[in-house]
Amino acid sequence: MNILHFSLGLPPYRSGGLTKYATDLMVSQHTSGLNVSLLYPGDFTFWKIPKMYIDKPKGFLGVQTFEIKNPPPVPLLHGVSDPADIYNASSLDTKVLAEFYENIKPDVFHVHTLMGLPLSLLNYLKEKGVKLVFTTHDYYGLCPKVNFINQDNALCTGAEPRLCAICNENAKSTLYLKLRNSKYLLRHKKLLGSKVKKGTESKMEKGNNTDVDVETVNEYGRLLHYYTEIFNRFDIFHFNSHITEQVYKEYLQINHSRVIPVCHPGIADHRKPKQFEKSKVRLTFIGNLDAYKGFPILKKELINLLNDGLTNWELNVWGGAVASDTDCDQIQYKGRYSEDDVALIFDETDLLIVPAVWKETFSFITLEALSFGVPVLVTESVGAKDIVKRYRPDFVIPVGDEALENKLKTILGTDDDSLQQFNNAILTSDFQYGMEEHLNSMNNLYK
Repeated sequence: MNILHFSLGLPPYRSGGLTKYATDLMVSQHTSGLNVSLLYPGDFTFWKIPKMYIDKPKGFLGVQTFEIKNPPPVPLLHGVSDPADIYNASSLDTKVLAEFYENIKPDVFHVHTLMGLPLSLLNYLKEKGVKLVFTTHDYYGLCPKVNFINQDNALCTGAEPRLCAICNENAKSTLYLKLRNSKYLLRHKKLLGSKVKKGTESKMEKGNNTDVDVETVNEYGRLLHYYTEIFNRFDIFHFNSHITEQVYKEYLQINHSRVIPVCHPGIADHRKPKQFEKSKVRLTFIGNLDAYKGFPILKKELINLLNDGLTNWELNVWGGAVASDTDCDQIQYKGRYSEDDVALIFDETDLLIVPAVWKETFSFITLEALSFGVPVLVTESVGAKDIVKRYRPDFVIPVGDEALENKLKTILGTDDDSLQQFNNAILTSDFQYGMEEHLNSMNNLYK
């Protein structure tokens, strides 16, 4: 079987859950004996007429990789300020498409993102009888901002042109996106990334103008229609959770789909018994501190519990800078971590908390914690709740302050042994979430 993947690119230039999953899946498929290739949106040639073409193949851990030069804009989390630059983007000409197809002859075209994807390529491969598969890592295509979090850092009420126009009022320009996605800047993203991101977020939050002109609204309407047409070309949707299935089916007529939790090679059966000391319950939060991830709610409720006299807890926060919390000395910010640190982090965790407000499509960190036998408390907005429910349905709670506070009160209570029961349930259940099982599931989906 010949499989051609389309994703944002490769590490170290690209990072995040989408890139990790796509990369690990490709390498694992190659190792298992399949013929695997990757196509991704790449650089722009500013010094000459920006004609779209596919560069000569290179290699990555045995996978043949191809780069699209001068692709449609790749917004990432910056929003879309000029919709026409996407739906009117130039096409790959027939000669380029024919040469590319003959070079690979794919049976399956597995798409992980619509960002930078030329419609001409999708149409050509469909005409050739290639099966088109789409994995739902986020909501781009339904939402230009990716996560249905609007300009007020609140959940959007729906994909609607006028709302998109308001939300993307301060989105970055197409020129900015081209520069931001150039390999030169990507090489130095560790130096520039935090500064760029901070500036972007502050500007996006100021988009409160509700008076948008009709033509701008119409442009976003055409953009949403354009992506709907792309979605309609796929033969099957791979949903990584029932959350994504629910959201996508709210907006699209989808005839063929399957829900398969995602995985990566680092997730394996590391389960072991844990002992819980009620005198100090070790809580952990992993991720960024933005409102849509739920950290502000978690911090507020923990401080409320502290003020009410419930002091038998500490919270370690991983994923940002090293610091102490200025409001509460029981909250410590541990900084960034690597894959080598994961085992130690979970060895020192009694409960991982994932209090997401946005409809998180999955949550690798949830599955990783469970693979080490660590109980996890998630909101109903977390895609990986499907797995948590199999162990302890009561550890899936509604989004919001009250539900989180009440559940933490129960868990921290001296007579409660739900953490021990959760750990026991993990240990006595079959662990079926490794990479080998996932490869088999994906091969069956392709077939």
